[in-house]
Amino acid sequence: MDDLICFKGTRNGVTLILNDAETDFQKIIDHLKQKMSHLNFFKGAVVNIDIGQRKPLSPAELDSLEEILSSNNIKINDVVLNSKKPSPSSRLPEQSVQHEKGDTLLISKTVRSGQRLAYLGNIMLIGDVHVGGEVIAQGNVIVWGSIKGTVHAGSQGNDNAFIIALQLDPTQLRIGKYIGCAPVQGSPDLPKRPEIAYIKNNKIIIADYNKSKNMLANLAQN
Repeated sequence: MDDLICFKGTRNGVTLILNDAETDFQKIIDHLKQKMSHLNFFKGAVVNIDIGQRKPLSPAELDSLEEILSSNNIKINDVVLNSKKPSPSSRLPEQSVQHEKGDTLLISKTVRSGQRLAYLGNIMLIGDVHVGGEVIAQGNVIVWGSIKGTVHAGSQGNDNAFIIALQLDPTQLRIGKYIGCAPVQGSPDLPKRPEIAYIKNNKIIIADYNKSKNMLANLAQN
């Protein structure tokens, strides 16, 4: 594909294909802006974005795409890998994205080592986050399972975000600009109960969720 971007109709709807031979993502963005200025017949569409074999998009790159497309009344459904059956060894980390900030993604899956789940709103994950897996949300993160990988809530600087999990045994927790120190993984002293992580006195606090329910209302209002 010589062009930097290409819209293609598939059985799953419209797909926006990004040329993975171009490593400068800003050139992709500039080309998309130029093309959308005179491309009208995709307005109102819901599209998937095929990133090819490039590395997973950062939250900032997703924001740039969402801003351009939404200004043309185009909504992003999902970010996918090149559909040409990549081999297991060459598969890139998975990621999902929602076009409207403030929405909540409800997804049932296990985020395994090397996989990355990113979202522009809140994430409600039914499953586990394995060591080497990464979950990033601009809002809150709730995991109906265990967190053993990396989770970042409030990724665009929201220090009032929180993380809840049935078991917290993370490699790293991040909320807004704060980074939490990980416990010794697999420690027998780790509690087997739901916990919540939030910011208090400029550091990440982990508390028993059942004893902290009343403060959720205060966090949500901030």
